[in-house]
Amino acid sequence: MDNFYTDLKGEPSQGILDISATKQYPLGTRYAKNDGRVFRYAEAGAVALVAGNLIQSAILNGAVATLQADMTPVAAAAGAFKVSVTSKATVQPKDTFADGWLAITDGDAAGAMGDLYRIKSHPASEATTAGWIFTLYEPLKRAITTSSRISVLKPIYKDVIQAPVTTATGVAVGVCPTVVTANYYFWLQTWGMSNVLVKTALVAGQNVQRDVLAAGSVGKAVVTLWAENIGMSGWVTATTASGFVFLTIAP
Repeated sequence: MDNFYTDLKGEPSQGILDISATKQYPLGTRYAKNDGRVFRYAEAGAVALVAGNLIQSAILNGAVATLQADMTPVAAAAGAFKVSVTSKATVQPKDTFADGWLAITDGDAAGAMGDLYRIKSHPASEATTAGWIFTLYEPLKRAITTSSRISVLKPIYKDVIQAPVTTATGVAVGVCPTVVTANYYFWLQTWGMSNVLVKTALVAGQNVQRDVLAAGSVGKAVVTLWAENIGMSGWVTATTASGFVFLTIAP
């Protein structure tokens, strides 16, 4: 079966500190080194990325190019690889959501709500109520009906950006191990020992969070803040400098 899920074996032809103008692997491809570090293949957005910065997905909330929710599907039986939904008003190019996610987010209690699938491809959407057809990597396990509701999400490793200051606008996905030119492909570190920008000083034994006091930074976990835990600290780390953090984002 054609399957997106990929673990890279052996050394990659594109080194972990190399960047590329052309795509060498499927986005999200996992590469694990024997020193405990794990990387995912990603694409930078329209702004260059800084080495040692915390990186998040493209902006998700309210952006129809990255997330579309509550779409009405055409009924489809279990075993189908294609899901047709009512298009949103804003036209989206072909494969905007390819290698992203399709979720059944509402519907009949006995229906397929809670199911999640990886999107293989789709044509350009239309600014009408015409069907927008998503082809999946795997077949539907449960039938969907016109009472179901469909949401689609862009791949979280596509068009990634520096974690913004003040307010998170997407999910934290890793740390940039090198300087990355805008729209280039690179290996994003998601697990293991990393060197990352620290805004709020760390000490041993602390959980480490996204720190919204400075873009691209992390800090000590504070229970009054709503921010992702991204790793652990076993060392005293200075403020506004980079330091060791053991990442625990994606193993």
